[in-house]
Order: sequence, then structure tokens, then C-alpha cells
Amino acid sequence: MPHKRIKISEGSFLRDKFPIIVHIMLIQNEEVFLLRRQKTGVMDGWYGLPGGHMEYGETVKEAAIRECVEEAGVEINTIILRDIYSYRFEQEQGLNFVFFSEDWVGMAINAEPEVFDDARCFPLQELPGKTIGWVRASISSVRSGRKGVSLIEDFE
Repeated sequence: MPHKRIKISEGSFLRDKFPIIVHIMLIQNEEVFLLRRQKTGVMDGWYGLPGGHMEYGETVKEAAIRECVEEAGVEINTIILRDIYSYRFEQEQGLNFVFFSEDWVGMAINAEPEVFDDARCFPLQELPGKTIGWVRASISSVRSGRKGVSLIEDFE
């Protein structure tokens, strides 16, 4: 598919929005912590990982650690990059960075009940039916024992 440039005035083009979104798989005792989205307008009713948009001035890791505090109420000690997913959604194209952690302080909770209506740990082999597809794929990669980082550029 050719790159689409949107002309906004003579000689000027609107650049693509390109958000960077970070997520952390919190895994302990063969269970993963998931949050079910509500009232966000995007994927409501689906389970996903704690995470959100990177803010100006943050590193990708700093953003992931901050989002985990904000959404799951835990302080991360160690994170490892697992997957990078290219995505397109409506008029945006961006990257999802998925980190993995087994090393945090505190008990994972729903720290943002206005955004999530369920938050709990699920066995790695028994994810809810409405788990976001790429989240399911990242969790599966951990279960399979795959090492290293994967770049997934499937827009379908």
C-alpha cells in the first residue's frame, strides 16, 4: 500500500500521527495480570495489559513503569522488552512496545476503576475469550519459552 500524504495547504502536508504505546505483562506463578477495558471507546469489554501512551520526555521503559503504577498500582523493579507491534487504527499508525516483568513490589490491582471494570490474574493457559489478539500472542510467546525480542509488522 503506498504512503498516503494528506495535503493541508499549498506545499504543506499533515504528518501521520505516530503514537508509541507501552504495555507490561506482569507474570508470576504461571499467571498474568489483565485488565478489562470499559468506557474508553476502544476495545471496551476486552482484556489487555497495563499500559498506555508514552509521554514527551520519557523513555519507553520509563513510560511502561509509570503506566504500571497508574493502572495496576505496582512498582516495577525489572522489565524486559518482549515484542514490538506495528499497528494502524483509524487515522493513526504507531508502535506497541510489550515488556515482561516477574519482579515488582505490591499486589496488582485495578488502580483506574473509571477505565477498567475487572482486573485479576489468569492462568497463562486459560485466558479470557475476549483477550486482545496481540496480547494473547505475546503471552503465548512467554509460555512457549521464546527468548529475545520479536518485531511484528502485520497490520491485519
